[in-house]
Amino acid sequence: MNKLFAAAFVFALALQLGGCATQLLSTPNAPATFQFGLIGDQQYNDWEERQFPRLLAAMDREPLAFVVHVGDFKAGSNAPCTDALFLRRHQEINQSKHPIIFTPGDNDWVDCRRPTNGVMNPLERLTKLREIFFSKPVSLGQSTIKLTSQAEIFAADPVLSRYRENTMWVQSGVVFATLNIQGSNDNVGFDSENDAEQVDRTRANLAWLNVAIERARREDIVGLAVFLQANPGFEESPTAVAKSAYVPFLQAFEREVEKFGKPTLFAHGDTHEFRVDRPYRSPLDKRAIENVTRVEGYGSPRVNWVRIGVDLNNRQQPFQISSGGFVPSRD
Repeated sequence: MNKLFAAAFVFALALQLGGCATQLLSTPNAPATFQFGLIGDQQYNDWEERQFPRLLAAMDREPLAFVVHVGDFKAGSNAPCTDALFLRRHQEINQSKHPIIFTPGDNDWVDCRRPTNGVMNPLERLTKLREIFFSKPVSLGQSTIKLTSQAEIFAADPVLSRYRENTMWVQSGVVFATLNIQGSNDNVGFDSENDAEQVDRTRANLAWLNVAIERARREDIVGLAVFLQANPGFEESPTAVAKSAYVPFLQAFEREVEKFGKPTLFAHGDTHEFRVDRPYRSPLDKRAIENVTRVEGYGSPRVNWVRIGVDLNNRQQPFQISSGGFVPSRD
């Protein structure tokens, strides 16, 4: 990112956040350690529906700063994407005592075009998700935290300002950011309208990534964490990944985080296996990027959460990752 853009970002941030800008730019007396939760790919059937409030209650009993939900709050098929379902999920997530930061998944809008989901327009469904879940730049949950949205920072840009689901916040010495990057090949290959949206969304995601990295370069920051729905091909061959829609994002992400150099967490859902890769290994060519850790959260049929501890005293590896240890009921 050039110096002019970096300066413009800080200025815009101060304007948008007003009195909160100081808190975002530095967090004096912040705790040296904290924990947060990672969930996603839940509530795919009636049994998982019954487990979800129990999962939230289990996390409520933990000293978590917040929880990140990386999308897919419903099954990809046989689950119509109705307004009523969206509103119910919004209400259910809001029962959390902790702040929950949500980023949508492909089941939540991309796959709504499927016959068993009601043959709905994915882009219209994304608009509805924004209306229900992202009407204000704050987290969900009974206790909320202020977020900075892409719509605020890029208010003057008619394309980038659409992506208000892309958010950022700072907890102690870590910058956190969500990116709208989807499974189902990021919504590419269905029709020209959706292909064009994906091009715009990739531009928005890369701009938001750059903003987050520029913020994280400051001396008061130990590391960066980014969250998205898609698994962009970690378990695939580089040949297969090269044909996917994820290539531009992966190329930019890997180039920028290597230059960035600080510890970075890459967290996602999509393929429903709790996995930790330390170091991150590029889907593009399997090379290791030493300053990046990849974590994938649990997903259906496994009902659980991931505990991520942050130790600011460990500037080489502040992210400590383990299972949340939730045990579902049998009923």
